[in-house]
Amino acid sequence: MLIFKPFKGIHMKDTSLSNFPMYSPDKYTEEQIKAKLRNKNPSYIDIIKPTFFKGESPLENRFKKVRKRYEEYINENLLESDPSSIYIYEQTKRNGLTFRGVIGLVDVENFKNNDIKVSERANEQKQEIFSKFLDLTYLQTNPVILSYNSNSKLEVMIDLEIKSKPLINIEDELGITHKLWNVENRLKIAQFKETIENLPSLYLIDGCYRMAGAIAHSDKIKAKNKSKDLLFDNNHYIMSLIVSSQSIKISEYNYLIKSLNGLTKKDFFDKLETHFTINRKGNNPYYPSHKHHISMYYNGEFYGLYIKHEFRNIPEGLGCMDNYLFRKFIVESIFNIQTLKQEKKLITYLQGSGDIKGIMDLKAAVDNREYAVGFGFYPANFQDLQTVSDLGKKIPFKSAYIEPNLLLGLLMFDMK
Repeated sequence: MLIFKPFKGIHMKDTSLSNFPMYSPDKYTEEQIKAKLRNKNPSYIDIIKPTFFKGESPLENRFKKVRKRYEEYINENLLESDPSSIYIYEQTKRNGLTFRGVIGLVDVENFKNNDIKVSERANEQKQEIFSKFLDLTYLQTNPVILSYNSNSKLEVMIDLEIKSKPLINIEDELGITHKLWNVENRLKIAQFKETIENLPSLYLIDGCYRMAGAIAHSDKIKAKNKSKDLLFDNNHYIMSLIVSSQSIKISEYNYLIKSLNGLTKKDFFDKLETHFTINRKGNNPYYPSHKHHISMYYNGEFYGLYIKHEFRNIPEGLGCMDNYLFRKFIVESIFNIQTLKQEKKLITYLQGSGDIKGIMDLKAAVDNREYAVGFGFYPANFQDLQTVSDLGKKIPFKSAYIEPNLLLGLLMFDMK
């Protein structure tokens, strides 16, 4: 059974301090990170600053320093803790696109028991590092994202809460607005809890390695404290943002291939024709019109690759994912790439935009002679991810870029 519960969220005391939280460090250039580290104002990056000095000391020592710096922020009255609450989160982009959902704690056993379906494989290296981070800091600073098929009751409950003044209302460096409301009324919490726990199904759509790291951390705590009552131990819960499938956006990743590995143009096209119908588009930029159509840009021209009908949707679930079929019929069949390690040497992944802009970015990279050929995809949808998850399978690497993209440090969960 799904377990959802409130927690005492930690956040900046000055709730208008827009430069306190930040996006994941991999979203910034090295120069941008250095500029943030030089800033003397209170910030999340100041708390995790020891993690950036890799040559200083072992990872474990740096994580201990993060915990110490966090406690200094608490003692200096820069952070505050709410009463036990659940939270409503809303993000609005410059173009008006809005995402919103409910933040609370989910029991890690719900992932282990498959009460929450997971469609992606966790990055083992990131999982191990995050597990160590939790072991030594006891801090969760970014919720995983879980999604469900739209539920009118839950949407109405959220609508009612966001009519009040938000606890936090900031605009970040990208011009994106983030609002946070805390719900501490026990009756309202009970209503949210009941509604969420009775959802037919939940799907993990972002934060796979953090989920896996939280499970590993929980297992270590259980091994040390076999007789302890786990119900009241925060180490066995993971902070989660629960959003409707109508409140997420799925964009594609496009792929750039460095070389044809010695194939001539004729050899390459002959091999493509085994599984694809090829439609020459010439100079006209081509964005795939629907699933099973792939855009290809090669030698100054666009082509439409249409996966032949007899090869679509096989096997069940994975066969509905164009990224899977691309790997099977191009990466494996034509280039004889069998492992992800080999693939990463050949392919660069370029985040798409859901429209022609992503195709033009792909074209520019090939025209700059950095790559031999580029492939553009039509985005997967939530139903595709559901199907793969329900069958117990995993989607291919870099199959979908999912928004909302959350800020680290906007809301934190101290497991101690």
